[in-house]
Amino acid sequence: MSTHYLEASSRSKGLRTAIALLLLAAAASHAGPFDQEARDFVFCFSVSGYDEETWLTKPSALALNERAGLMYVADSKAESVAVFSLQGAPKSQSGSKGEVKAPIGLAVDKVGSLYVSENEGGPIKILNPKGEVSTLELPTGEGPAKPGRMTFDRDGNLYVVERTACRIYVFDKERKLKFKLGGKGDKRGEFKVLQDVAVDRQGRIYALDSAGVPIQVFDKKGKYIYRFGFRGDGEEDIALAAGLFVDQNDQIWVVDRGRHCLKVFDRSGTFLRRFGSYGLADGSFCQPIDADSDRFGRIYVLEAGARRLQVFSLSRPFEPLTPTGL
Repeated sequence: MSTHYLEASSRSKGLRTAIALLLLAAAASHAGPFDQEARDFVFCFSVSGYDEETWLTKPSALALNERAGLMYVADSKAESVAVFSLQGAPKSQSGSKGEVKAPIGLAVDKVGSLYVSENEGGPIKILNPKGEVSTLELPTGEGPAKPGRMTFDRDGNLYVVERTACRIYVFDKERKLKFKLGGKGDKRGEFKVLQDVAVDRQGRIYALDSAGVPIQVFDKKGKYIYRFGFRGDGEEDIALAAGLFVDQNDQIWVVDRGRHCLKVFDRSGTFLRRFGSYGLADGSFCQPIDADSDRFGRIYVLEAGARRLQVFSLSRPFEPLTPTGL
């Protein structure tokens, strides 16, 4: 009797397990975008201020220094740049001595110098690891230059958004001007409100326009290639473009402040994934304004509405994302 009972129990347990696996497989085949996100993205931690007395008031930009294990958060209202470890521990602050005023753009070069652009314009300020400050002037052919977001490529070239003339200025490793691209207008290669710039591994330049066609692509010499994206409230559209970065798989991530999410495209402009939705809880976004990724696949998202920085890990950090639902 006991032997028969054990065999029957085993068969029953096996049947239940098989049914459960079939149900899980069926659920996975019908998973929506948020089900997919739950498998791909894992919330790690958030940072809302430098310490208990110094909270973020108007976060405006972020940058990573992976060699030093640091991340930088600009606060334009507090007129400071807070420095944290990649694990979120506070390290230092710039701004108390007037080094920066209303910072809106950040970038870090290979030697660890921090480049800061300011809301009122003027030269880019460069803070080296010793705390010394120097400047980089942009050409002033069409009125006072107003540098905005910045980025570096793999070779150390610097790409700077100039907000007045809607141009991108490209400087070499010696900070000599190589070329400029863009201009204000509606034609291909021109911008209405130039917001951000990013560069992929092949040197292609991606420019983000918050009022015109969202993304325009140029080759490494500044020649226009193509553009993609639409402004709107659809799943694949971009309501209010606020930031841009390219990950290690050359996937293009656009920060959509209007839809409180990040949207991911491949190099051809094919929509892959939406990441995030509106909310104040961990893992949700309120007016994201900037974002970046590191070599381990972690995603860093800075929010203007929630006044915080959230960090996520990818469950598949070295694999490109697939289109939603696949």
